[in-house]
Amino acid sequence: MELGKKVGIVGKQISNYEKGKPIPPIDVMLKLCDVFQCELGYLLGEPDYSEGTKLETAIIEKTGLNKDSLISICKITGTEKSCLNFGYKSDSYRSILNSLFSSPQFINFIECLHDLDTAVSESKKLFTELENKLGKERLDEAFAFYNSTIDYEHDPNAPKLKPEQYKAMGMIDSTIDKQYSLSYTIKIARYELHEAFESLVESLYPREE
Repeated sequence: MELGKKVGIVGKQISNYEKGKPIPPIDVMLKLCDVFQCELGYLLGEPDYSEGTKLETAIIEKTGLNKDSLISICKITGTEKSCLNFGYKSDSYRSILNSLFSSPQFINFIECLHDLDTAVSESKKLFTELENKLGKERLDEAFAFYNSTIDYEHDPNAPKLKPEQYKAMGMIDSTIDKQYSLSYTIKIARYELHEAFESLVESLYPREE
């Protein structure tokens, strides 16, 4: 196994270690820490660790960010060779992020981003909620009637549908109207987000008069 090669163990022993039977000796545990980039307490299941290190655990619990977000930030600000522009530019990137996060305009930018995210999420869930109400099979059937060249609702010569089928088409029509209304909200939110971003950049790098 790949893990066994990394820590110098072959055969079934590494599989037993993965199952916790028995607990590996300390030298193997330290090698595993290097492989998984974690602290010994994490491998031992100590309660202070929800993440690989106490620092990661503290930051994630304090900020509510997930591990991927923390990795992304560390890739910019960290000191490891795998980080973005490791070396002489690291201080510059940290300085930029400090200025960005501490700017009052950054909070406004995030609020505008949240407004856009909310509007887009509401638009996406409209038909999901409709499918939950009607069921996929019934919704697909209603869409087939709704998109048909036959005007089932207004053409007196059209074949008659069941009351629940007319109702389902009406629900589709109502949902499309709601989605259309939200599309305007999304356009406004995008515009305000663009303005907030421009204000943020201007606060960080004012134009010369």
